[in-house]
Amino acid sequence: MTTTDIDRADVYSRPAARFDEDGRLEIRASAAGGCRRALWFAATGCEPTNPPTPESLTVMEADSALEPVVLRAMQRAGWRVTPADSQNPQQVSVQIGSNMKVSGHPDGTARMPLDEGEATAAAQMFLFDDDPPDSAFGGSMIVEVKTRGPEAFKRWKTLGAERSHPSSVAQAAFYTLGTFGEMRDAVIASMDTGSRRWDYEVIPAERMQRALEAACEWLGRLGAHYLLHGADVLALPERDFSYGSWQCQSCPFLSACLPRMEEAREGADSEPEEVSAEEARDAVAAYADAQEALREPERAKRRALATLKAWMRGRGYGKATVDGRTVSMVQAKRYSVDYRRLNAVLDPETRAEIVAESASEYVRVT
Repeated sequence: MTTTDIDRADVYSRPAARFDEDGRLEIRASAAGGCRRALWFAATGCEPTNPPTPESLTVMEADSALEPVVLRAMQRAGWRVTPADSQNPQQVSVQIGSNMKVSGHPDGTARMPLDEGEATAAAQMFLFDDDPPDSAFGGSMIVEVKTRGPEAFKRWKTLGAERSHPSSVAQAAFYTLGTFGEMRDAVIASMDTGSRRWDYEVIPAERMQRALEAACEWLGRLGAHYLLHGADVLALPERDFSYGSWQCQSCPFLSACLPRMEEAREGADSEPEEVSAEEARDAVAAYADAQEALREPERAKRRALATLKAWMRGRGYGKATVDGRTVSMVQAKRYSVDYRRLNAVLDPETRAEIVAESASEYVRVT
């Protein structure tokens, strides 16, 4: 394990994998859970066949720009945060075997404010010092910041990062070992790019160690491939994901990986369609007409209920009869789950028995 300082402002744009000056296969920490064939394409200098679109690049740049916002939000929430220097970020590297290393640039470190019971003595000192003392915070740990769309943010909150985004946990594990020389707790902080809401999850050190070991085992097979074949661009590892997966669909080397993909797609397009384009347009028009027809009655219902609610409250009624119909004030209870605490006390396997994930397919027209 080594830690070095570098002075390049463009370090974040380096490839997902490459061979360093010593001939070792260097994997970017953020790609440590990626497809090993894609990593091999990158390391051997294959030109991307499916580069990101300008729109995708804009989204990625916007997401990156939000990461410092999350760190500042943590500071406002009472955390002690040391962000990475964007102009001179610290690179950390972890050696895997004899011919591979994982390198990257942590987003920063953070110290979590202790709760009232843990910081009683420190709280008394606040009376005499505006700046909270060190004893009011936990130990320093890596903070890994992620920005996610609304559905991905909800999935992370519900399932925990170890199930929803295991590669993020592996990334934080490499950063932890590379920064501190030992495994510690780590914090995953995420922002919902839709609502700009943020939250965090602290993953205990023992589970970070498990994530590190799993990532090393995953990458170790790529290291064995390198030992066997050398840096041969034609000696491809097996694909790790199916064609329909998001990892495969977003891969910059997709066409190189599946050279007959276009022929297969053309063959599928030549088959007779069960539903014509005209029928699809008619269906969209019918849906839009139905939606419009429903809107006004729904608005009228909401206005009527609001009037009745104000009338019932003004008279203190819980139930009343109006023109032969019973009008009642109904109270409904909702129950919430503190997923942050749930994810902290349960390992992923136990959590999977309690919080199940299911998928459904539906059509959305916007």
